Amino acid sequence: MKLLMLILQLPHSAADATQGYAHAFTDGKAVRQSGAALAINLPRQSGEVVALVPHSRLAWFSVHLPPGSHGPRLMAVLESLLEERVLDTPQQLHIACAPDVMATARAGGDVWVAVCDKQWLREALAPLQAANVTVQRLVPEFAPVAAPVLHIIGTADLWQCVLSHPQGVTLLPPNPSQWHAFGEFDLAALQIMAEPATIERAQQMTPHVPTLQSAGDRWVQACQTDWDLAQGEWAQGRSQRIQRAAQAAWQIFRHAPAWRTVRWGLVSLLLVQVLTLNAMAWRERNELRDQQTRMQRVVQETFPHISIVVDAPLQMQREINTLAKASGALGSQDFESLLAALGEVLPERQTPHQLDYVDQGLRVQGLSFDSDQVQNKLRQRGYRVQQEDQDSWLITMEVAP
Repeated sequence: MKLLMLILQLPHSAADATQGYAHAFTDGKAVRQSGAALAINLPRQSGEVVALVPHSRLAWFSVHLPPGSHGPRLMAVLESLLEERVLDTPQQLHIACAPDVMATARAGGDVWVAVCDKQWLREALAPLQAANVTVQRLVPEFAPVAAPVLHIIGTADLWQCVLSHPQGVTLLPPNPSQWHAFGEFDLAALQIMAEPATIERAQQMTPHVPTLQSAGDRWVQACQTDWDLAQGEWAQGRSQRIQRAAQAAWQIFRHAPAWRTVRWGLVSLLLVQVLTLNAMAWRERNELRDQQTRMQRVVQETFPHISIVVDAPLQMQREINTLAKASGALGSQDFESLLAALGEVLPERQTPHQLDYVDQGLRVQGLSFDSDQVQNKLRQRGYRVQQEDQDSWLITMEVAP
């Protein structure tokens, strides 16, 4: 399936960005939808968002890079080469290189560089960033090409003639008789592209019938090139590429008709899981409530004087201990019972230095043993052991919750 794409035309004036963006929604081959909208109202089903930099905001320079100028030195070399050829300081400009710049810079040679104002680009993209529209690529509206192509764009009353050629991109004057001053090219053999609104004007200006091309189709064609001006502070690193791929995969899964059955299947599975978990939780709560009710009934039937049951096991144990004391029998929390339990698990050739019976617990001092092993043995007999100090332990009756 072809990746969906939303192409945005950045305005010549950054202030116009708050009024909306001309855009085209495409599958990479043909335009499906086009129009203009505010950043917050742009279509969100696109897998990739590409911003088109207008030709009126780009300047093209061919520079000769010395050998070995690749890597971190490249930007400094470009700024020094452009310093005498631009009006602003290079630090105020966004400088984007051709796709093959690293190979050329390593060996040395000529390379194309596109330059625009940094502040304008920031302001033109600001409404998109505020609307959480992530632009993955910046593409020039026109770029230098091997075979000259003349584009006649605009409206019937306000048109422009833009020439893409091996020497760069040139805005030609409206009078064809003046074109010869901008380079030697054969007008009769020149490929001419005209928008629907300018097709009649193009037929009057050129000796042969131009090819009809809408603005949206021209944008799609521009996005097929290898040019990407998202460099420098707008660079798309590895994390951004991974995010772009994940976003594209999610958009395809979310909107593609081929995945509709899978989407419904996942939703059905999720609903079944939620209902099943709720049913299991309801059953567990009922079983726990029934068990607590049975335990309360056993306590109240065994000891009728207990009117309120808060902790059934603890109250039951207390009553049993009370009965044991009243009958003269040893209770599980008596000193003798605790000492007998300790004697059964006490390691060989170890004798406690001190024994204290406090609050129905036996504090033992002067022993050194594996607490986990002893605790497991005592738990089997209904007791638990806690380490209070390095050689001090407290043994008490363990009452199950």
